[in-house]
Amino acid sequence: MARSCCSSGGCCSSNRKEKEASGATAEQDGSSSDRKSSDPTSYLSPSPTTITTEVSDSSIVLARFFLTIEGLSCACCESGIAKAIDHISAVWGYQINLVLARVEIDLDVNEESIDGVKKKLNGATGYKFVEFTQTQGQVLELLVNDVGELRRAKQPRGSVSNTNLFRQHTVRIQYDAKQIGARDILDYYQELRPDQNIRVASPTAHPSLAIGAKQTKRASIIFLTTLAFTLPILVFAWAPVHHEKMLYEHISLALATVVQATGLREFSPAAFRSLLRFSLFSMDLLVTLSTTIAYVFSVVSYVFQVLGRPLETGCFFETSTLLVTLILLGRVVVEAARYRAAKSVSFRSLQVENALLVVPGGSANAPQTEEINARLLQYGDRFKVPPHTRIVTDGTVSYGGSEVDESMITGESIPVAKGHDSPVYAGTINGRGTLVVSLTALPHENSISKIATLVENAELTKPKTQALADHIAGWFVPAIATIGLLAFLIWLFVDHYHNNRSWAKAVVRAMTYAIATLIVSCPCAIGLAVPMVILISGGVSARFGIIFRDPQKLEIARKVTDVVFDKTGTLTTGHLTVIQVKTYHGSSTDLVRILLGLMKNVKHPVSVAVYEWAKKKAIEHESGTLQPVEMLTVNNNIADGVEGKTVNGVTVRAGNPKWLGVHLLEADHTLLCVTIGGIHQATFRLKDRIRNTAKPVVKYLQDQDIAVHMLSGDNQGAVNAVAFTLGIAPSHAQGSQRPADKQRYIQYLQDNGNTVMFVGDGTNDAVALKQADVGVHLQHGCDVAKSAADIVLMNPQLHDLLTMLDISRAAYRRIILNFVWSALYNVVAILMAAGAFVKIRIDPAYAGLGELVSVLPVVLIAFQMKWRRYGREYRKKEWESLDELEY
Repeated sequence: MARSCCSSGGCCSSNRKEKEASGATAEQDGSSSDRKSSDPTSYLSPSPTTITTEVSDSSIVLARFFLTIEGLSCACCESGIAKAIDHISAVWGYQINLVLARVEIDLDVNEESIDGVKKKLNGATGYKFVEFTQTQGQVLELLVNDVGELRRAKQPRGSVSNTNLFRQHTVRIQYDAKQIGARDILDYYQELRPDQNIRVASPTAHPSLAIGAKQTKRASIIFLTTLAFTLPILVFAWAPVHHEKMLYEHISLALATVVQATGLREFSPAAFRSLLRFSLFSMDLLVTLSTTIAYVFSVVSYVFQVLGRPLETGCFFETSTLLVTLILLGRVVVEAARYRAAKSVSFRSLQVENALLVVPGGSANAPQTEEINARLLQYGDRFKVPPHTRIVTDGTVSYGGSEVDESMITGESIPVAKGHDSPVYAGTINGRGTLVVSLTALPHENSISKIATLVENAELTKPKTQALADHIAGWFVPAIATIGLLAFLIWLFVDHYHNNRSWAKAVVRAMTYAIATLIVSCPCAIGLAVPMVILISGGVSARFGIIFRDPQKLEIARKVTDVVFDKTGTLTTGHLTVIQVKTYHGSSTDLVRILLGLMKNVKHPVSVAVYEWAKKKAIEHESGTLQPVEMLTVNNNIADGVEGKTVNGVTVRAGNPKWLGVHLLEADHTLLCVTIGGIHQATFRLKDRIRNTAKPVVKYLQDQDIAVHMLSGDNQGAVNAVAFTLGIAPSHAQGSQRPADKQRYIQYLQDNGNTVMFVGDGTNDAVALKQADVGVHLQHGCDVAKSAADIVLMNPQLHDLLTMLDISRAAYRRIILNFVWSALYNVVAILMAAGAFVKIRIDPAYAGLGELVSVLPVVLIAFQMKWRRYGREYRKKEWESLDELEY
């Protein structure tokens, strides 16, 4: 039986307050609910993000806060918390995740402080809410003998905050890693206070994991305590002892009273708080009432036995004690499952604790090293990576060669060769060789940290299928209470009128059916059906290099009917080369110098290719390297081209022919034209290379009855050439598409009832990514912090798209299976407990096993996702070995 109140176990998201009707919805949704903010890295930091907006002529300042929930003893009870937050008018929106024991709120700080909110929530729920903020910069925790003395000491230069108490004998120092290094800080304090025995403290667990471990430990201790008191009662009740001796009953009464007091302390505070404050008839209340009734009836039977008038049932202390003990056992299982689920998706465990720092001395092939705590690494360091060990943090290889297993980032089991200047990433596993790596990112900012932050932040959003669980759970407890009452009344009259029992005996018997009915029901399985699967699937997909920033998209992806690809950088590699240049007027030397000045900092693939061509021509020029023309202004017009003005006031433009008003014959290559002072000076023809995986991916999607489309800002001729090679229908391949055109194209598909996924590399694709039902960003490289899409594919491998669809479908199947199991269990168990099968019933003493029996399959079904190799069939094809396709 679950200690559940009843809404759901996953993520709850409030409806926006009525205040939003006055005009703040767009502002708020753009920065709160909708995580696709204009700053693509804004979602990485859990620290409060402040948004200012005007509503009804008054300034409302919204700040986002993350709170951890301590003392949470139920993995699927959120109605009380939701009601408590709803009563705080300053909160505009919130999301609750009880699997991770976290809540995210958007608070009007002009109306209420976060401390005031925490105080109100603590009082209303009985739990402890603690603010969790991601510190800006690096943090170093030191163990010291005297915290006060170190706090009073002068701070080292470069520290960005005062030393502050973190826990006993521990100080936390926040500092700017670009100004001062961790080892410099440690050395400073060790020299300043040599008597303090200052050293690096053990790393603290992430709040979600720390709370999960604490709650699991607490639940286990309480269960073992009640078990110790319950076992003697069971021995007295079931062993062949002389029950005529009242000594056994006296001892049983004392032990049962202790067990009942423990149960009341665990269940009743939350139950009556929910009832009195929010009028919520929670499952905790059912547990409290049913266990209390069982205990009271045991005491009544005991009294009658002491008076020499024993009831037919005799003393049954084993019923109430076993009931409480089994309920507590179920809670241990749920808490352990919740903790295990949070731990299983935590990437932070991949962070290596120690590093081999390369110190002066030794040779290049045999460097001298010193083992240090990885948190003491600082910019400018080099570290050694021995064979078959994890790489400590991101960096570039400065010496050595090896192969590295990057499957934790790419999902690919084939090792990647590494040599001089090759990038390596934290958490990946080195092969047979030895590497010396130059550090490029500290542990708090490396790949592991970024991926972990993405996964943790995504887990707070609420999947749509959770609404079904919320709806069911909302009426579950009242329904069970009604069924329990009906079971009591039916058996009361059946026993009295049909079985000819006295009213007293009929009441006792009917009460056992009611107690079993109330206890055996378990909404926890329903509440955990969705969030447990979403949590596990999010962690699984992240290990394949697929980041679901919004778990809602995990559900939607399986229903996709149309996939729209961007061309350049998505279906093609995006590495263009100039194959022909035709000049019309002026000097080619002047053209090269102008292009060097105009395209120096432009990152569009076409501009990059032309700039590289200009650099090469400048170096090859007979007079030596040409100097770029100085530009007063350079403006990058999205999807069109680049416009600049020289110091002489001449306007230079380079971009697509349509934008420049240049009329050219259709070509199979990408075209870029240059005008100087409005006169057409040159035309560049460029070619790209189709990705090796593009054609099989397109074919697979089409075989699955998914329509494939391609949109590009490139000319129609180049688009047609790629479409023909990949087997995309000409009507589904559109060129000369500006961002607004892409948006309209996707909206047209949606208006016709299609579910659209857009896949792009982020260049000029932001509008389309937001318009699509599922926006997928094909990330180049390992920096996952630059996407504004719903889903990030960390590797430029299109078959990861197929893997993502596999995970989405598998997650949905498991959600449905969990719902089916939850419904089947509750229907059968409740009917058996209520006596519907007459001869087959669940005894009240064993009804407490309900939570264990119902929740365990839900947990196992969710964890089964970790044991399957998704996308294996695509990887077996070894598409990387296919001949490169060109057009």
